[in-house]
Amino acid sequence: MVAVIILSAHGDALGDPGAIGWAWVDHMDGNFDSGGAASGTDQSAGLTAVLRAIEAHPGDEPLLVESGSQQAIRVASEWLPVWKANGWRTAADEAVPDADIVHALDDAVAARTGPVRFRHVRGHIDSPFHERARHLAELSAADWSAGRGDLDGFLIGNMPPAAQAADLAGTPLGEDEPDDAAATPGPAETAPGPAADDTDAGVSHPARRTPARDGQSASWEPATLF
Repeated sequence: MVAVIILSAHGDALGDPGAIGWAWVDHMDGNFDSGGAASGTDQSAGLTAVLRAIEAHPGDEPLLVESGSQQAIRVASEWLPVWKANGWRTAADEAVPDADIVHALDDAVAARTGPVRFRHVRGHIDSPFHERARHLAELSAADWSAGRGDLDGFLIGNMPPAAQAADLAGTPLGEDEPDDAAATPGPAETAPGPAADDTDAGVSHPARRTPARDGQSASWEPATLF
């Protein structure tokens, strides 16, 4: 049996182009992240959501990324390898759209030691994870549209209350905090990937992974996906 990380990813654009938001949510522990950019398209928003989900989950575990964007899933799973083999040109011999994100997506998949798979899901399925990702992406797009997108974002998963409060306040934990809170790991330093727009970088923070995660992971038959 193989433990598989399953993520719901969603991108939202307020106009085409317009301000965009992206988000992903982990089905197992509820960890999430979101961000956006001042200008982008529906496609760039969906692709960025998938990209950020992969970048935030390095490691050996198989990774399954779900999205309601059929275009983003087809780019990641079908078109990208063909474009790459064709010198990053489309079948119509045109430049690949959103080439910066597509290149970064290719690099992110190649950098993972574990396999990555993609699955399209209906955009309005009854899934709390998909709905949460959609809501977070919409909020991020609204923030960037209103000029609030450059504020620091945050990610909350299975963190002790004291660690959550310190994270939101932007202050280190005090010496009188409980040991379990003080031991909570912070986000790893990673180089940011490309934003959907060259002039406005999205807010992105890598996922916090709790030590208990492996014991909580759902099991899948390897042959079903990987």
